Amino acid sequence: MRNGGSAGWIQRIVLVLLGMAALVSLAIGIHHAMEFGSHDMQWMAARLVGQHMDPWQEELAHGPHHYAHFGPPNYLHFLYLLLLPMGALNFPAAQALWTVGIICMSLASMWVLRKLFNLSGFQTALALCLLWMSSPFRVVIEVGQMSFFELFFLAGAYLAVSQAVGGVSFGVSLVKYSFSPSAAMLFLLRGRFRFLAYAALVCIVGLVGVWAFIRTPMTQLALEPFTVSALPTAVSPGFADLMTLAEHTLKFYVPIESARHISYLLGLIGSAAYALLLSRFRLSRSAEFTLISVASLFFVKHLSYDYIFLVVLLCFALTQTSVKAKGVLAAGVMAFWFVLPYFARKTQNDPNVHLGQLATNCCLLAALLVFTTYVVLTDAAQKADGRASEETVATTANL
Repeated sequence: MRNGGSAGWIQRIVLVLLGMAALVSLAIGIHHAMEFGSHDMQWMAARLVGQHMDPWQEELAHGPHHYAHFGPPNYLHFLYLLLLPMGALNFPAAQALWTVGIICMSLASMWVLRKLFNLSGFQTALALCLLWMSSPFRVVIEVGQMSFFELFFLAGAYLAVSQAVGGVSFGVSLVKYSFSPSAAMLFLLRGRFRFLAYAALVCIVGLVGVWAFIRTPMTQLALEPFTVSALPTAVSPGFADLMTLAEHTLKFYVPIESARHISYLLGLIGSAAYALLLSRFRLSRSAEFTLISVASLFFVKHLSYDYIFLVVLLCFALTQTSVKAKGVLAAGVMAFWFVLPYFARKTQNDPNVHLGQLATNCCLLAALLVFTTYVVLTDAAQKADGRASEETVATTANL
């Protein structure tokens, strides 16, 4: 009893200290959001849709309603239907609402992850404090990014028992489709066609709903988000992904357009190959979501704010019985949340891509993906062997 009581007090002290640091980090993020104007917030695009104007055409043509301060509208149509009420507000009110929304979505995401990974109260609070202390969390708030929106709905797709609820949740997550390739391919390989049909229905509703406002020809409207995303200036170089490394390595040998196309092809092929590997194993929902999250960060271009997704890996690490596995995985997450961003800040005002730093980050993420895959698939193989042995014993007994 005395040891249990001491452990409880230690946990409380740790959470109090980390909680204070997390609140300071949160305050810094909010201050930066108000100072720099949440430029990735999709308020302007939603406002244009509400005014019956095509935000993608405005971006492509640099029309009179295009505001250079805001990031491009490179998300799928359903998002702008959801954000129509926010688009009707003035910018200060919309920014305050979105900032509060990000914080609420981070809490909701942790609630979903607690359910998915069956975490204790202490583990959940620990993961939340470390998440709020991280550099990616502050950047999400500062720029008004969609990362927690994506995390909540993609995690919800794995948590949901119902095909309809899970499929709709996955469909909503597709608005930020950079996390889609590995997950969608794996669902397809597992034969979850009804699940994917519900997801496709969400995308269709978004497309038709936006079309009802702006009346751009349907085929053109369907492709416009991807056309905007393909612009050379639409997305900055990634933080540690294969696509960015391939593009900025190949551009010294082939035209930049060819380098970009090859990098996209490598990302898609890598995502498909990894999904094919996972489809051969029976995995728990939490383990599969962990691997999909890390693989998506590695194979597809992602900026530093999307590394809040490593909270999934942190939750997975907290559930491991092996001290070695837990330590390696947690150390990897801490490196991407606290160490690597420190070095990135030293060159943040330099427009050039530092290939050595990018290659180092990419290699570290690759190593983290390989180790996590090894841990998950080894456990899955051992469980499969155990089930086979039980079936053999049962068959022998029946004989």
